[in-house]
Amino acid sequence: MLEEDNPTRRLAEYETLMEIGVELASTLDLQRVLDIALRKAEEVCHAETSSIWELDEERQQLFFRIVRGSAAQDIRNLRVPVGEGIVGSVVESGRAERINDVSSDDRWRGDSGPHFATRAILAVPLVARGRVIGVLQLLNPVGREGFTEGDQRRMSLFAGPLANALENARLYAAQKRQFVDVVTALAEAIEKRDPYTGGHVRRVVGYSLLLAEDMGLPPEELERIRLAATLHDVGKIAVPDLVLNKPAPLDPAEQEVMRRHTVDGAEIVASLRELRGVLPGVRSHHERLDGKGYPDGLQGSEIPAVPRIIAVADTYDAMTTSRPYRRALPAEVAAGEITRGMGTQFCPHVVAAFERLFARGSFTVEAGAALLRSLSQGDGKG
Repeated sequence: MLEEDNPTRRLAEYETLMEIGVELASTLDLQRVLDIALRKAEEVCHAETSSIWELDEERQQLFFRIVRGSAAQDIRNLRVPVGEGIVGSVVESGRAERINDVSSDDRWRGDSGPHFATRAILAVPLVARGRVIGVLQLLNPVGREGFTEGDQRRMSLFAGPLANALENARLYAAQKRQFVDVVTALAEAIEKRDPYTGGHVRRVVGYSLLLAEDMGLPPEELERIRLAATLHDVGKIAVPDLVLNKPAPLDPAEQEVMRRHTVDGAEIVASLRELRGVLPGVRSHHERLDGKGYPDGLQGSEIPAVPRIIAVADTYDAMTTSRPYRRALPAEVAAGEITRGMGTQFCPHVVAAFERLFARGSFTVEAGAALLRSLSQGDGKG
């Protein structure tokens, strides 16, 4: 009896596939689950490495949703037109393929870098709602000359729940993008009431994300910061034009009116269930570690992490942007002010991240915009 036909082994493999199918169906944290799924696929078929290609239907190209192994750094940004190469052919035909000597296949274009040598490929289409949306690919069976019919059968079974999970996550990501777009449009519409702060929202979002990423915050926290930074000034919708657009410093009474934007913004956010997770960033981004901030006079650890990050991003952008009554500070001067505020106005951990980024020239509008674009692509834009 062949080892792969051993009933005990086959039962264990099916149990593994069932467990992964259940987990895929129970979460929308796609990247985490796909990584688990690929590792299990590699174990079941004893493959060296694996990847999932996703179809960009608009461009009719395949891109890597996730890629594992030593080849990742060479091919992560690779795109393949439908109908070209082996994976492109699998999408076009909708049929799985085993190529155990890629060098003899006319469709093989060679490896993209020096870190990995492909010998054999098992490529299985991912089909959801009657259409191919991607390809599950395994490379190089370990200790064997090639992939077997059993490998192809197992991965074809596996491809069903994997395709459904991918499609569900794509639909969820599209809804989330639409929600973020609406929130951003709202924030920018409010921003246009003040002709002197054009682009402030997007800059603060980019700066906040740069800080959060440098601090090693997880993806779900980056998403919360992205939304909180987008909405941090949403309460200014209630600030009168005479105060908001005053071409001179505000007097004490006007300052009190302006400070209300944190409370008003928090009330707006709290009224929407989908946004309640970003409430601290909206309400508390003007708090200070020494308790001299507003609206609640929070001190030290009482201030959550998200508003601590937004505070640095917001202040830096305010200092480096010209207003009618003052010129923008040079970047180096503004950076010095951020450093001087460490421990009194600003969180030392956030300032340390700011100093690292600034020192290597990475705390820029362009770098923030690039990071924001990469996060949007990670949401499923491809």
